[in-house]
Amino acid sequence: MNLIIDLIGAAIVGSLLVMMLITFHFQMFEAADRMAYTVNMIDHMDQTATRLNSVIALAGVGFTPAEAILHATPDSLVFRTYWDFQNDQIGFAPVRFCIKLADMPNPWGTAVVLLQDNVPLDDMGHLFWINELKFRYLTKNDAFTTTASQARSAEVRISYFRPAPRPGGRPIITKLQFKCYFMNAYMRGA
Repeated sequence: MNLIIDLIGAAIVGSLLVMMLITFHFQMFEAADRMAYTVNMIDHMDQTATRLNSVIALAGVGFTPAEAILHATPDSLVFRTYWDFQNDQIGFAPVRFCIKLADMPNPWGTAVVLLQDNVPLDDMGHLFWINELKFRYLTKNDAFTTTASQARSAEVRISYFRPAPRPGGRPIITKLQFKCYFMNAYMRGA
């Protein structure tokens, strides 16, 4: 009788060990998937910040600092420049450039829309997984302003949202804040 009890106990302990190994295996897969998603998202965040900084830096090329920024609100930035972003060179005609969040979300979050003379620029890359885009504007002396003619730099805040890699997991939410200078307006003074 003792042998049967020992065998039953060993079977229970063995099945518990197998269950723990299976659970550990699934948790390792989920952690690896989450880490791959996070690494991909951090790389995308770096590319987004670099892209937006390079675009915003060219605000006001060929214009006086006071007339470079047309529209400076928390949800969008509109500026004038002689830089032609479509051809990536300085042009002969002024262009109006707009940065804002798209009106409708897509499967990859809400995209940032980059418009040159109201034409979306597709070759600027896809800036996606974005949940929120906010601007705050600063004068040359780093005081916050809401007056477009006084803005010389912008503090950009972006919130990223990406669904969990596996159903039932927590989504990945990160925030990024960086400062971009309107280089032409900033260097030419107030």
